[in-house]
Amino acid sequence: MSKLPARALLGLFSGSALCGVAHAERPEIGAFFDLQQIAESQLKGAGEDLVTYSEVSGNLTARIRNRRIVASGSYRLSYRIPEVGKISRSINHDGVMRLQANVIEEWLSTDVGAIITRSRIDPRGAAPQLNTGNPKNLTRTYSTFIQPTFAHHVGDLGFSASYRYAYTKNESGQTGIVIGPPLDRFDSSKSQEANLSLGMQQSALPFDWTLGAQYRRENTSNLSQHFRALKVTGEIKQPIADTVAVVASGGFERTETSEREALIDPLTGFPVLGKGGRFVVDPASARVLTYDMDGLIGDAGIIWKPSRRSRFEVRAGYRYGGLSVTGLAEMHPSERTGLTLILTDQVQTFGQGVSGGLAGAPADLNIGQSLDPASSYQNCLFGKTAGSGRCIGGALGNASAQAYRERAASIIISRALREWTMSGSFGYTRRTYIDDPIDPFSLDGVVDQSFFGDISLNGQLTRVSGVSFSFAGSLFKNGQVGASDVVSGSFSANYYRTFGRSIRARASLAVDASKQDGITADVSGRAQLGMQYQF
Repeated sequence: MSKLPARALLGLFSGSALCGVAHAERPEIGAFFDLQQIAESQLKGAGEDLVTYSEVSGNLTARIRNRRIVASGSYRLSYRIPEVGKISRSINHDGVMRLQANVIEEWLSTDVGAIITRSRIDPRGAAPQLNTGNPKNLTRTYSTFIQPTFAHHVGDLGFSASYRYAYTKNESGQTGIVIGPPLDRFDSSKSQEANLSLGMQQSALPFDWTLGAQYRRENTSNLSQHFRALKVTGEIKQPIADTVAVVASGGFERTETSEREALIDPLTGFPVLGKGGRFVVDPASARVLTYDMDGLIGDAGIIWKPSRRSRFEVRAGYRYGGLSVTGLAEMHPSERTGLTLILTDQVQTFGQGVSGGLAGAPADLNIGQSLDPASSYQNCLFGKTAGSGRCIGGALGNASAQAYRERAASIIISRALREWTMSGSFGYTRRTYIDDPIDPFSLDGVVDQSFFGDISLNGQLTRVSGVSFSFAGSLFKNGQVGASDVVSGSFSANYYRTFGRSIRARASLAVDASKQDGITADVSGRAQLGMQYQF
């Protein structure tokens, strides 16, 4: 897995450069070499009192934008060299890439994406905000997707068809101390999503209409889990004022999940654990239907567009046997200020959550904000347009192997002044797990809640120097009986100074804290000095 992401990113960017046409912006490509000296101290809790290590890394970034191609991405490869204390040599990867290609004008486009980040293995374990030398309860996560889309208009009638294939994989990792019954750990999944739509907008009719169908399918390696969902809907949108419209939709939906049973050790009564601490499938077990919901669905709402820079939409209706609320708010009052708020409600899985978030992120990413190798995992993917992007921290904060109904909210905000830039993201996720109700370690009906947020402030002191401050925090409310809640937070301060065109010196101080119920708080500090050379 280690060589594949780098080759894929390089291949995609080189291919997109060859596809460029006239009227293109000049490609932005950068290569960096970093050498850093890092000291980490355990201020409270179990662990080494002091560890020091050096980190050597290389980083490649690219941004390409023309009439047919919009692409952005970054890949970082680092090698840690231990010096003092118990820390192992390790190679680390971090990367993100999004590409959108207009293959055939007004007919065919293709989206591609890939991400290499980390995720929390066990929701009851530690929740570090920093990617330390000895990471606790973190594992590397890979996800990639490709999505071709056919779309065309014949007069006022428009139609589109899209197909997305995605693959998500987690490596093994150490959870540290956890309190509660055993949990399965996500391994890998292959998901597919197909969408069809037919409709008319701003036509001779007094209203807009759309007929749509969606099919989602996923196979997860854990307990041979299957996910299937089919939805067919019709929608009508009726303007009632220059800036306001009402919308209503209705249709049919069926969602089904199934899995096989875990192999139980007759001596202990606990599931047998295989590679990476994952449950082993009982070869004698039959497939068990864990969720089967079908019936009519419907919602209604209002859309308000007070200006071309703002849009607000909220809907409420009947889905999954009860009330369902979704919404969207986009505000871009200027090129320097923006905000995006998204409310969602759907049956989801870890693999679909990560790959779907990546697919929903803009192709023109703000790489500086969308790739932070110093953090435990990436909360949000920020777009180049202020306040745009998509959050994936709700999925990465809990790499669950089970399906769940997820009701979530996320906010991305950005504000740039003359010398200072502020950006932040905040999110809330409520998961109701879907599992075999008769399994002795079933999560069926368990409700978890997680809150996360981060905010950063960057300022330029002089023409060649600047500072930045950042804060990140999370709270996980565990719904399992006897399982612990977890709260964590971190703060960091950074200073940089450039010398000439190619050399930049950096220094930073950071504090990271995590607290599990019934366990002593884990508090650590980090000091870092580094030098970067830009080719």
